[in-house]
Amino acid sequence: MMSTLVRAEAAVLPEGVIRDAAIVVEDGQVRFAGAAGDAPDADRELRIDGTLLPGLVDIQVNGMGGRGCEEARDDALGIVARTAWTGGASAFLPTLITAPIDELVERCRRVVRFIESFDEDQDWATPVGIHLEGPFLEMAGAHEAESLVAPTPERVAALLDACGGHLRVLTLAPDLPGAAEATAQLSEAGVSVALGHARGTSRFADCVAAGANHVTHLFNAMSGLHHRDPGVVGLALDDRRLSCGIILDGIHVHPAAARVACAVLGPSRTLLVTDAANPAGMPDGDYELSGMPVSLRDGAVRDSEGRLAGSALTMAAAAAFYLRTVPGADAGTLAEIGSTNPARIARAERFGTIRVGAAARFARLDADGRVTSLRV
Repeated sequence: MMSTLVRAEAAVLPEGVIRDAAIVVEDGQVRFAGAAGDAPDADRELRIDGTLLPGLVDIQVNGMGGRGCEEARDDALGIVARTAWTGGASAFLPTLITAPIDELVERCRRVVRFIESFDEDQDWATPVGIHLEGPFLEMAGAHEAESLVAPTPERVAALLDACGGHLRVLTLAPDLPGAAEATAQLSEAGVSVALGHARGTSRFADCVAAGANHVTHLFNAMSGLHHRDPGVVGLALDDRRLSCGIILDGIHVHPAAARVACAVLGPSRTLLVTDAANPAGMPDGDYELSGMPVSLRDGAVRDSEGRLAGSALTMAAAAAFYLRTVPGADAGTLAEIGSTNPARIARAERFGTIRVGAAARFARLDADGRVTSLRV
């Protein structure tokens, strides 16, 4: 196999930011990562301006490029994967939103076939599993309200079976009947349980004790923080066992609220997510999301009633917003919240850090804050 020595001005490695860094890649995997002076010989050399980060991982992608993950068709999922890549993500979780259980089961099976036949030898973001955002939700938001149901053991088992070991994240509302038991069932199966689309908090602590480890799009579709009633937002920020995804597009979350959340959570508990919908990566216009008409205007995706319905965000745009908005943001913290933490929640072991054995997919951070995906 031909080996490539990648020389970068700097690289974010597990031990920190290394200046004049070298990454040796062979057969699509990292074989060496460290200082250039310690690097072994390679067949060819590639020089990179800027700072090399581990490839960004987006754990919440409903659609992109005008197509939706809910279509569960190879052509649609391919367009989503390609658009996610050009938007700065190296890996992603195709996200299926609320639908009747039987339909959702069939969609899961078709997405699994796409994942299992995926060819990494192309400039597409790698689908590393499935995120189910529903149907076990309390607050519908832009979801189909009549298809929301409680997480019975039978329904959970049906979805686990349909995903064939590829279910990585499931979002549920903690106060639904059986939510804590479902959390335990999912956690036992190796699924990250995210709390979200929720108003009630009476069983929030029970779900965390049962294994919930994440919160879906903090602030959005959940009860807010009040000084006498912390709501889902307050409990999520307070519990150090939970990480939180944040949609940093300046629309879903005000910059001041984003700064407060990042200050409380710190880099170890913050995740960049896009919650991208079908119009992401497309011009303003009218589109569909899971059969529902949505429109993209001035960066916001809204349904016919004016409610936000996902975003038009890319990981590169989210990273740029983070770097210019949050005090102390730098390449190291960006790598943590955009790659390491999402890869951990997604159980994507080949992503998240630049280390021996990891996938040779990176993000290049330019001096002007621009992020691009890079495959070697």
